[in-house]
Amino acid sequence: MGKQCLIDFHLHTEHSPDSEAAMPAVCNAAAEAGLSRIAITDHVEIPALYKDGYDRTAALSYAQAGGMQALFKGRLQVERGIELGEPLHDLEKAELLLDTYDFDFVLGSLHNLIDDVDFYHYDFANADIRSLMDRYFAEVLDMVRWGRFHSLAHLTYPFRYIPEFRGKEDYSPWQDAIDAIFRALAERGLALEINTSGLRQSMGRTMPDLPMIRRFKELGGERVTVGSDAHFPQDVGCNIADGLEIARQAGFRHIAAFHKGKAEMLTIE
Repeated sequence: MGKQCLIDFHLHTEHSPDSEAAMPAVCNAAAEAGLSRIAITDHVEIPALYKDGYDRTAALSYAQAGGMQALFKGRLQVERGIELGEPLHDLEKAELLLDTYDFDFVLGSLHNLIDDVDFYHYDFANADIRSLMDRYFAEVLDMVRWGRFHSLAHLTYPFRYIPEFRGKEDYSPWQDAIDAIFRALAERGLALEINTSGLRQSMGRTMPDLPMIRRFKELGGERVTVGSDAHFPQDVGCNIADGLEIARQAGFRHIAAFHKGKAEMLTIE
């Protein structure tokens, strides 16, 4: 792979509640790994904004990422980003945040259904999985139709935690809903993230996986991004080359990077 396309557009630092990684250490790990560009995408879960300190967190992450741009100039291109969680759960707060900061890159994500817990904490043993995932994909579709983000993060995130789903890859009960999401992404010119964190976890595949990324391409998708979802410096850039190869196998010849909100298409060599 040429260095130009070795990028990581999903990274967390100590400004995310589930990471203690210092931002300079994250950037240095990226440079040492031979990456050309990264996006710092600390969590901002919109239902928690102004309640759990996320407003301050967003400001600190944005400011420090700006400092990293100067500190690593010539070694690494650093984009100021955000992982915007559950924006439709409080749309006014989400849009205010986006209007306040000039993010280079915005990941849209859904970690939990409205008024519910993160899927990480969910009691799947007593859940109606079909109904639960019907609701999940419906919420994702609504978020895509809103569309104030650049790339849809880890579409199959809940399946990482569903015990009975581990070891099989049958998304067919939700294929119509997934196709609707892919068509909406394509129509709006939005990207789909190839999240490589699953390759270093028990599910053993990207989120989403190759067949789904290929389906996105078939339905008119033109942009994919790739991110490690690293929360520790040692995971920065992990399996990015695998993610690029999956994009290539799915029919994509370019990977999308974003600067000042504009897509730059980098050739997958």
